[in-house]
Amino acid sequence: MTPMGAVYLRVLEDLRDQIRGGLLAPGDRVPSRNAIIARYGVGETAAKHALQVLAAEGLIEARAGAGSYVRRLPAPAYLEHDRPHFPGSPFGLDSLAGDGDQAPSPRLSWEYQSDRVVPPGPVARRLGLTDRDQPVTRTRYLMSADGAPVQLATSYEPDLGGPPAADAAGRAVADRMRASGITVDQVVEEISVRPALSAEAAVLGLPAGAPVLVIDRAHQAGPRTVEVGEVVIAADRFRLRYRFPA
Repeated sequence: MTPMGAVYLRVLEDLRDQIRGGLLAPGDRVPSRNAIIARYGVGETAAKHALQVLAAEGLIEARAGAGSYVRRLPAPAYLEHDRPHFPGSPFGLDSLAGDGDQAPSPRLSWEYQSDRVVPPGPVARRLGLTDRDQPVTRTRYLMSADGAPVQLATSYEPDLGGPPAADAAGRAVADRMRASGITVDQVVEEISVRPALSAEAAVLGLPAGAPVLVIDRAHQAGPRTVEVGEVVIAADRFRLRYRFPA
């Protein structure tokens, strides 16, 4: 007997390849659950699961009473990693066009809000807090281009004896630390992909569970981590571009 997981993966991979290869073009209707059952000789559970995963990956969208269709995705724009000293995110958006295209520079805007919270356990450990209930300053940033949301960022900072972080949230982390007599000498970033959380999807205008790029960033002063943050970006809309001197 073939395991259900293997059957479901066979359907999923074939439909995914058809979408990415252009056989199923943007706007085309995806085979219905009954059509998948008949075409692939699978059960209802495998057919349903394959469609659910394609929707979670942002490749298709369901329309009430009309079935599922391949999503129309804009050409991805490039987010340049050229602002390491910017407060909310190291990435800047120069244009809304893909590589090689010409487009007017978008009007960028930032919103941010700070509050005092008890940090999640992993954040508390990374910041080296001995008292896990010790509050820190959390600042949330939202960057928009021409009014459309581009990226979310969340930053956590402990009290370091200088001006309150909430009072200087519009300044770069290194500048805020310098006011506390602390010199940031290293920034560490880790990039991963995961499904968007419901709150992130709502703010970024994404389907629930759509893939997002997550940049986990930490500012360090010697061996001590003095700030940790997370930047969340829609994976199907943007590519991250890094430039290094040769």
